[in-house]
Amino acid sequence: MRAVLGFVSMLALGVMIAAGLMIGITSGAGHVGRFAAPGPLLDYMSVVIGLGIGVVIVVLSQIHWAELPYRVVHWVLEHARKLKLLAWGAFFIAVLIYF
Repeated sequence: MRAVLGFVSMLALGVMIAAGLMIGITSGAGHVGRFAAPGPLLDYMSVVIGLGIGVVIVVLSQIHWAELPYRVVHWVLEHARKLKLLAWGAFFIAVLIYF
């Protein structure tokens, strides 16, 4: 739950900063009489996608990539019997489906 709240708060902060930048950019635009000149619009979906990609990059940077092969091999050796049963089950289901 803490990770989800951190992610949502990061997205909210990013959208607020982007909106503030857009308001700052468009408030200085030239106004002719009562009519405002059209300024750039903030695409909220792009902001959210960009912030989401940024959070994913941060999470991926915290993974110890040098330990990953060792952990995968250790996990496979530890669960070899279950994986063998799963492979036999998949084989028999494939035989039932295809023949």
